[in-house]
Amino acid sequence: MMSTSGLPPTSPQPGAHAASSSLLAAPPRVINIGLELFAEDLARQGAQVVHVRWSPPAGGNAKLAGLLAKLRT
Repeated sequence: MMSTSGLPPTSPQPGAHAASSSLLAAPPRVINIGLELFAEDLARQGAQVVHVRWSPPAGGNAKLAGLLAKLRT
């Protein structure tokens, strides 16, 4: 029997249900990359959050990012 993806169906691994149940029972732990507002909102709701400040290289300007990449090589 084939699944809709065209691959043979797989049977769940032993203990998979218990692992997913315990994962969903625990409070969320989040790594937020980019918009700090998301991290702040999650923290206000009681989630454990680590925020990583990130922005695209050269402020998202593709031409400047290409020039920066050439300097690194």
